[in-house]
Amino acid sequence: MDENMQKQTEILEKEISDERDKLSTDRMDISFGELINLYKNGELIIRPEYQRLFRWTLKQKTALIESILLSIPIPPIFVAEDEEGIWELVDGLQRVATFISFFGELNTDVSVLPYQIDDEDDVEEDGEISIGNKWTLEAGGLIQSLEGFNIDTLPTKYKINLKRSVCRVEILRGESNTAMKYELFKRLNSGGSKATPQEIRNAVYRAVNPAINDLISELSQNQSFQKLTALTTQKKRELYDHELVLRFVAFLNNAEKINENTEGFLNSFMEESVKKEKFDTRYYKKIFNQVIAMIDDIGDEKVFRNKKNLFVTSDFEGITIGLAQNMKYYTENTELLKSKIRELKEDKEFRRVSGVASSSKNRIKARLKRANKIFSSVSNK
Repeated sequence: MDENMQKQTEILEKEISDERDKLSTDRMDISFGELINLYKNGELIIRPEYQRLFRWTLKQKTALIESILLSIPIPPIFVAEDEEGIWELVDGLQRVATFISFFGELNTDVSVLPYQIDDEDDVEEDGEISIGNKWTLEAGGLIQSLEGFNIDTLPTKYKINLKRSVCRVEILRGESNTAMKYELFKRLNSGGSKATPQEIRNAVYRAVNPAINDLISELSQNQSFQKLTALTTQKKRELYDHELVLRFVAFLNNAEKINENTEGFLNSFMEESVKKEKFDTRYYKKIFNQVIAMIDDIGDEKVFRNKKNLFVTSDFEGITIGLAQNMKYYTENTELLKSKIRELKEDKEFRRVSGVASSSKNRIKARLKRANKIFSSVSNK
């Protein structure tokens, strides 16, 4: 082995060793019945306020029960363990929620759902939202006669069989590096119902300090913000409204500090923020609500949309942050604010750094600086 390759090998070995040291994991096999007991005793936490609790169709839920009855292996679930030994479910939510609800033990208070269901007809059409305990099975893919049975009518021996069936639990111990938790759960979430970066952020960082998550959740419910962004139900399910609020909070006054792409910087901001003993939630709450109220006052519900009526994230960032940094000029001048928003949306330089690859660190920094320059230039006041 030549000298260069030997050095590269040493670097590789050190990086692998360092990353392994950041991660503390364990695993165990546990019965589904015990999972129910842990949940009922508050030792297994499901946080539906930041996870997509009900996303499976009846067909998918029936398939899970059928698989357990037939002893077909079930993928493992992943939990994060806190300092008190409490488990917080991060991956495997659909399976666990399905099983617990089948036995009638799931807290299904709709007030904890991460979005408001406005159109029940739409919900029934996509078949994604199914709230309720002791639900009834449909015909299985292998066992057609499952149709019509629920936990009360299923023969006792099969109820016992379900409870005694074993599930593999992968445990991420409390001492694991938080950034490593994010990376791990990001990689775990693959397949047909992939978790979004914001869902993973909420799952990982809330366990450290819930203050910033609570702030983001509260601000995302601002009625004017909801009206101006007018996100689709799907986007709300994916917590994109939460991510937009996080972008505002993280990017505000931080253009010079951005040294990663959007996802990386938002993660780093969360990582740093949850470690602060006193995160200044009142400051961000006040300025966000003021900015949204001022934008709402101009009376343009499509302010963040392009000519094709598509929501433009870069416009949201530029307008809200540009205004937040220069509010003193616009507090009582709605017409000036209108003109500045129009100027930003038509600005060639702003548009140039808002298109393809707009999440790169250089484009984010350039976009925020340009927005600040536009909103701080008030010579035509």
